[in-house]
Amino acid sequence: MAKSSVKQQGVSQAAIAFDGGLNLADNPDVLPDNQLADVVNMFYEEAKTVLTTRPGLVHAAEPPAGGGAVVALHWYERDALSGMLVAATSDGKLYRLEQPAGWVHLADLAQPGLSPSLATFHGKLIIADGGPHLRAWDGEELTTLAGSPSATAVVEIGGRLAANSAQDLDGVALCGPYDETDWDIDQGGAVFLRAGYGDGLRVIGFGVIGQDLVVFKAGDSGKRIMRLQTAGASSSWSLSQLSRNVTANGPRAVEFVGNNLLFAGQGGIMDLAGVQQYGDIQVGGAGRPVNPALNGKNVAEMRFLPRLGVMLAFVEGDSQVLVYHPHNQAWTRLDFQGLFLSSACQAGDSVYLAGHNGHLYRLGMGESRDEVAPGQFAEIRGLARSKVFTAQGEMVLRKTRLNCEAITPGTGKLQVFGSDQVSPVTLHTWSANPGLGKLAEANGPVSDAAHPLGVSAETQMVSRTRFRDAVMSFQITTTSGRIRLRLCLAEIAQVRG
Repeated sequence: MAKSSVKQQGVSQAAIAFDGGLNLADNPDVLPDNQLADVVNMFYEEAKTVLTTRPGLVHAAEPPAGGGAVVALHWYERDALSGMLVAATSDGKLYRLEQPAGWVHLADLAQPGLSPSLATFHGKLIIADGGPHLRAWDGEELTTLAGSPSATAVVEIGGRLAANSAQDLDGVALCGPYDETDWDIDQGGAVFLRAGYGDGLRVIGFGVIGQDLVVFKAGDSGKRIMRLQTAGASSSWSLSQLSRNVTANGPRAVEFVGNNLLFAGQGGIMDLAGVQQYGDIQVGGAGRPVNPALNGKNVAEMRFLPRLGVMLAFVEGDSQVLVYHPHNQAWTRLDFQGLFLSSACQAGDSVYLAGHNGHLYRLGMGESRDEVAPGQFAEIRGLARSKVFTAQGEMVLRKTRLNCEAITPGTGKLQVFGSDQVSPVTLHTWSANPGLGKLAEANGPVSDAAHPLGVSAETQMVSRTRFRDAVMSFQITTTSGRIRLRLCLAEIAQVRG
């Protein structure tokens, strides 16, 4: 009869499910088993909880003629049948995209270097660029909206345009209902109010939660977030203060995602959400897991992409793009070959990205490489690293089982880290080709096969490499191709004596 070992007892199984997302705010050894100490170039696709390699970039257009960086993208949907992509550049130009001709000059911006606030309202593109008034473009003619304020932030709420005012620090102007040309307070339906008064803070951005207009203010003397309730007649609207300590970085650093309004300020990424008390809204820490990744840098833009079900946050002076998944309230991060990207938007079913180099890219949902320039490709490198597992004494890793799925042909490895958390030991490597099929489908002798079988669809990969240490964490890396990570099981025994 076999005798059990007294040196390896207390065998346990660690299950890494990958569905908890990135957490940089807590020490790696106190994370839940499903959260990740690091993750790059992976996201949760189609509102699922399976960690998946991101799609590849497809080069869509050369930089605009002036060669400036693209600071803002906007999809102008003219009507149900037509629309066009609009880009603002750092040299103070606004362009529209025509394929295959490329970028066509639309207008000069009033303040070069300022990222304008753009909105689609009543079939027109509304431009808030700090000029004397707002401007509107209907796809053919550019007009000035007489009586409108000099604004750098604009948003639609309840069939009205809301804009800040350069002439009034506290001012918020709203046009008449469903009429972007009506800014007459006395004879028309427009409304002007002050979001606070005399605090020396300027209105810098807006957010919308239902019928509430959230007003962000900032200045040398402090920060404020105000709430304007716009339900009912304008005579019954009310204004209240939500916060005295935080605000947004600007009009493009605010985005409604899921049921919450997310915004980015000097304290990182936060959210405004309803709480149990009737009608109450409070500031929350939705970005806490990834705020350490900012390293003091500002988030310049946040943009929700319904096609992917995620929000992208672009960090100034950084190639990393933070990704929020509202369905499981998890974060990951992406890096597009070190490109410094600054803006994204969805145009129909297409997702576009652009940035400092002025080039326009499209996410190719079936692509497994990045086309960083016309005809120039680079492999996507993915990474997912688990929490750190610790014990009172040493542990022996007896067996690991990785459940993954190859989406496209590629290569990767499963590794384990010990106490130094720097030098990994490779447990398993793979070369995946889902197109090779199963062995039972082969029509010739195995000895005649010209290629290794690789993995096909969902695959269980088992490693029995023994590894001994008091600390362990696991990492999956891919050097090419796209995969889905479902589960990693590690069988660990406690060393005694």
